[in-house]
Parts: sequence; C-alpha cells; structure tokens
Amino acid sequence: MKELQFDAVVHLVGEQAVPNYMAVKLSEAPQHFLLTTTKTEPQYRLLSEVCASRDRTIRHVEVPATDYAGIKAALSKIPELHEKHVGVNLTGGTKPMFAAALDFCRERNCMPFYLDTQERAISFFAEGNLKLPMPKVFESVEEFAKLGKYRIKGRVKRSGDISDARRELVGLFWQNKDWVRRVIAEFSRATDKKFQSQKTCPPGCYINALNFILSPRRGNKKEEALAKAWEAVFPSKKCDWREAARFGAGEWFEEWLLLQFANSRKHDSFIDLCSGVSLSYADGDRSRSAQEIDVAYTDGYLLTLIECKAGAVEQDHIQKLENMRRQIGGAMGRGFLCAINYQDGIVVERVQNGNVSLITGDKALRMLPNRQEAIRPRRCYQDERDYD
Repeated sequence: MKELQFDAVVHLVGEQAVPNYMAVKLSEAPQHFLLTTTKTEPQYRLLSEVCASRDRTIRHVEVPATDYAGIKAALSKIPELHEKHVGVNLTGGTKPMFAAALDFCRERNCMPFYLDTQERAISFFAEGNLKLPMPKVFESVEEFAKLGKYRIKGRVKRSGDISDARRELVGLFWQNKDWVRRVIAEFSRATDKKFQSQKTCPPGCYINALNFILSPRRGNKKEEALAKAWEAVFPSKKCDWREAARFGAGEWFEEWLLLQFANSRKHDSFIDLCSGVSLSYADGDRSRSAQEIDVAYTDGYLLTLIECKAGAVEQDHIQKLENMRRQIGGAMGRGFLCAINYQDGIVVERVQNGNVSLITGDKALRMLPNRQEAIRPRRCYQDERDYD
C-alpha cells in the first residue's frame, strides 16, 4: 500500500514475531532496522531468516530495554535514517522504546505507525491521525509455522485431494456417527506405534472394529451403504490396514470438517485451508516436540487451529491446542476444539478457564464454517443457540 512506501523502516521488536512480520511484509521498503533488547534478540534472528529477500535487507540494532536516552542515541547513529523517507513501526518493544522512537519521529520528521491487529487497521500518528484498513498479510498456514520455528513435514491434505469415493465414505461415517462411535476406540488402539510397524499383520482390535463396520444391522440402509463404501475405499485384500485404522480412529471426522469449510458459503475467505498438518522442530531444536494439527486455515489475518476429537476428550487435548495456538499463531492465533460428543463437567470447566473454544454436536458443527467469526475463546458452542 502506498502509505507504507518508505526508503527505510524501523521496527520495535517485542516478544512475539508475528506483529513485526506483518509490518515488514506490508511495508514497501528496501531496508528494515529491527530494534531489539537482549531479551528479544532471538526474534531478530528468526525474522531475518523468514523476511529476508533479494529486494529487502534486515538489519539488527540492539538497544537498552529501559534507557530512553540510550535508545534515542542508537536511532540517531543509524546513517540510513537521515534525509530519507523513514517509517517507524511502534507496534512492539518496551514503553521506553516507544517513547524514544516517537520523539525521534517528531524531531526527524519520520512517519510513526501502529498495527492494530484486533481491529485490522493501520494507524498513522501524524497530523490527522489517519487510520486505514489493514490488507491481508498471510498467504499460507506455513508462514505461521515458520514464525513458530516449525516446518511442515510432507504434504498437507486439501479438499481437492479427497476422492469422490472417500467423500461418500466420510459423509456416511458422519450420518452413522452414533453407530461407528462404538468402535472408534478399537480403531484408535490399532494406531498405536507398536502396531503401526506391522504392515501385514493387523491387531485384533482392528479386526474387531472392521468386522463391526462390515456387519450392518439387517434392513438398515445407511449402515449397509457404509459397509459398501468402506469396501470401495479400503478393499480388504488390497488396502493398507494402517491407513484404514487411522481413518476409522478419527481421520474421517477431520476430513468431514475440512469439507464443511471448503463447501461453505464463505469458502472464498479461507486463503489456505488444509488438514493433516505434520510439524517438526526447525534448526535441530530437540527441546520442542513434533506436532500434528488436524485442520488449519488462515483468512489472511488469523491462524485458526482445529483439534478434532471423534472419541473421548481429555484435558491434555485442550492443553495441546492452547500450546500450539500460542507457539504458532501468537496474538493472531485461535484454537477450536471440535468434538462429536456433547461435553460437560471438567472439559467445559477447563475450556472456560483457558484460551480456546469448544464446538460440539451436529447443529453447532455444521454452523461453524459460516459462523466462525463469531467464535470467542473460553466459550462452549454445543447448540445453534450458543452462537447468539
């Protein structure tokens, strides 16, 4: 945008990388100076890796966290900020950094601006106090992953990757969810690592679950259709039982939700929508474990992470979702815990005391893609009336 066209931009770096990344990406300037304290210096290293390009240089300026005079002196010593059109991004940093940078702008006739991520606006602290809508910034879920110091392993799944036969099976699993939930636990046990290494020898728990799926009650057309659709996607003599076990354990629910978003009337607002996102730690940081995200999407501003539970919901699932939302999305992250079964007691209490949202039940889940902007953290949506 033309209002952010500068010769150079100074950024006050805080503890989260996402707001500064947004400002660097939106600012059309060949030179960017990232002011950090000793504590926030790692964010400079991350941003320099993610943001650097042929047309953009990222430079580091370390300043004292609370020394107003020292911060202002450091700014004055940057020769590129003299006699040029300079912007100063005041979004991050400490209060003394904000004060020193703002006074520097007044003395050197620089343009101070601030990214209001809540209102999706850019405020310019100059005469007239101009406030403009913020353009969309993010183009993919992977951008957020990189800022969280993760990388995506392998391919993610998108709605176009799901075959017609598999879509039919997913839909029938949803229609028969009260029936198939009886064997979700059996399928889940079969996905244990000790069994997944046995390509040609499925465990008894998988055989039990499979026999249940392939033995519909006489005269029940939906269950008969389910058994037929299962054989079409996972033929007994040809399929990899491990893939079938993962599907029966809950992958079908992830794909059902992915398709609900992809086919919703608001599908155009989802810039990147995917499921089966496998993340590994970047730069050999083994203190951070690999993670799996069931469904994720960005609308260009926010990252929404969805944890799908076809079976029982435990407090650990909520904690995992909260951690991932914080590590990858930061201030621009949301977490939805979607479960088939109605929840009460300790699960609801944990959600209300946390920072994610709970969505369960047929009606509430079907409404989610078209009402997702109304979802608030620490709220439970278990009926269509809960969206009001």
